[in-house]
Amino acid sequence: MRARRALAALLLFACVLALVAGPALSAAASPYGWDGGHDALGWSEPSGTAFFAEGTTRNGFEEYLLLRNPGADDAIVTINYLFPSAKAQVQEIDIKPWSASAICVNDVVGPGKDVSVSIAATPGIICERQIYFNYKCVWTGGSAARGVDSPRRSWFFAEGTTRPGFQEWLCLQNPLSHDVEASLTYMLGTGETREAKVALKANSRSTVDVNAAVGAGQDVSTKVTAPEGIVAERPMYFDYKNTWRGGHTATGAADLSTDWYFAEGTSRNGFEEWLCIMNPGADTTAHVEYLLNGGAPVAKDYALKAHSRTTVSVNEAVGPEKDVSIDVKADAEVMCERPMYFYYHNAWEGGHDVVGATEGSPVWYFPTASSGPGFESWLCVANPGDTENKVLFEVYGDGGDYNSQEVTMPARSRATFDVNAVSANVRNPWLKVTGTHDIVAERPVYFSYSPKIDPEPYTIATWGGIEIKSPIKYSECLGPQFHEAANEGNNCPAMQPVGTCLLNDNASHAAPGMSFSTGNDPYYFVEETRNRGTYSTTACDVQAKAGTTTYAPVSGVVVVAEPYMLYGAYPDLRVRIRIDGHPDYQMAMLHMSQLLVSVGQRVEAGKTPIGVVRDLVPYFNSGPNPYTRNDGNHTHIQINYKPEQATGLGFPSSPTDVND
Repeated sequence: MRARRALAALLLFACVLALVAGPALSAAASPYGWDGGHDALGWSEPSGTAFFAEGTTRNGFEEYLLLRNPGADDAIVTINYLFPSAKAQVQEIDIKPWSASAICVNDVVGPGKDVSVSIAATPGIICERQIYFNYKCVWTGGSAARGVDSPRRSWFFAEGTTRPGFQEWLCLQNPLSHDVEASLTYMLGTGETREAKVALKANSRSTVDVNAAVGAGQDVSTKVTAPEGIVAERPMYFDYKNTWRGGHTATGAADLSTDWYFAEGTSRNGFEEWLCIMNPGADTTAHVEYLLNGGAPVAKDYALKAHSRTTVSVNEAVGPEKDVSIDVKADAEVMCERPMYFYYHNAWEGGHDVVGATEGSPVWYFPTASSGPGFESWLCVANPGDTENKVLFEVYGDGGDYNSQEVTMPARSRATFDVNAVSANVRNPWLKVTGTHDIVAERPVYFSYSPKIDPEPYTIATWGGIEIKSPIKYSECLGPQFHEAANEGNNCPAMQPVGTCLLNDNASHAAPGMSFSTGNDPYYFVEETRNRGTYSTTACDVQAKAGTTTYAPVSGVVVVAEPYMLYGAYPDLRVRIRIDGHPDYQMAMLHMSQLLVSVGQRVEAGKTPIGVVRDLVPYFNSGPNPYTRNDGNHTHIQINYKPEQATGLGFPSSPTDVND
């Protein structure tokens, strides 16, 4: 475990976050990057405590704690990992002066854990939690949170929705040594409010499914209260307008305010920005100034209904192609968030969200630049004051490495720094930005992240009392897509899908007794009919990039490993596995460019490599898959009834007897 943790840390530092330089390490390269973006508000000063309610090491999630000691003395750090029911786990580390520590939470607590974190440090440090994910095999992205410095008795969230394509969660951390009860108030866009209670065990983490709590199709702001201090965070995952997929998170605001500031924001092509305003009181008005990078601010007033949430399109407010910071002044105390959704440079889709700052500060810190290969990092600075502001952006690194950039910002304006450019020759960079007057600073990052953690095998279907494992690793899966098998006399039985069905376009051809609500992970699709006369789940195309390794869906013995002609026209490779406990049945696997097994070999479900996914685009060139919106490459699986082959190996077969 110690060696694996060191490997993960080195890869993270050297290749992803540019925190620590490390030697080149050999690892199997994934053909699939998790693209997305995240944004974080800086720390105005080091803190002796930090709390993060969200966190998970489930399949498809990779979580990191990034800790920086910006001072001249050793920092003694204690980290408590809190779980839904298990005993808390404690980790202690020392961080040398001006140094950093990156912790792969997956390696510390193990797989399959929902986890909150509390940190105590003497002297204070600056910290951040970053999570990268392939959410339920279909939506990739990442999130960043700076955490909060103390538990509080109230938390507010302006953003939230259960509209189609959105899944909202609420994570609650109870760091106390005794149980407490949290009260939740959901304020809907209609003006309706709903109440709920959640029992929080001592030293634990709890999760609330907001979609289930308020129902589908709701815009919702949330207030969380407890008799003693707790921590609340709201992760969301989405397929925004059925176009941009990803996820973001936000730790709530502990207090309402009449003043809110946001440094980041843009209405450039490929970005959609929103301002969410939660008003838990009587009717009031918000006065919003949009601060631009050149030109006079744009001022707008918005009427806020009582006990409701108001959503403002920033793109409509300022017009296209504007970089924009926001200054909100309300006539009564409110709470503000700024979600953004994007298709960054027509390459990386996703979204990020930030709770605004209620006041500026002359200095802001970030524990990492989050720059490096596959990452594009920016520093956005708002000058909300009425006077000119001289701003110094500094990048510190190992061995005295240093670089800086200075600008003079006009009153009520916005500036942007290219972090990749300024930190290019700085080892293990971290950031500090200082103004002669108060400023607000955020660090948005856009990326294609290379997964580092080897995921656990996972079940996509069941049949005959066995679990059918995905032939594609969770980290590389683009989504299972069930469909009708070809009717070629193979008597293919229907498989029972496991997970959440995002779309069922063939309900009329489901096998008798088939359920589409078995389990909740992964997400999957059922394709429209191919008019083959078979049931809708007799075959499954597990989508993946060409070049991805494919694995055995079942345990058994390989009885066929051979080339054939797909549709009698296209060269392809296939494997058939006689299924343990069901000798009359074989699992067929198609669409490989290379075979990694031979006839007679025993294979283990989810673990034995079978082959490599073929690039089918030159064969069909039919455009993106309409369900997963990828290029359509996949591993096809189906179960064939072959009683005449219940014994023996290497059966001769027609080179064209299996279609997709």
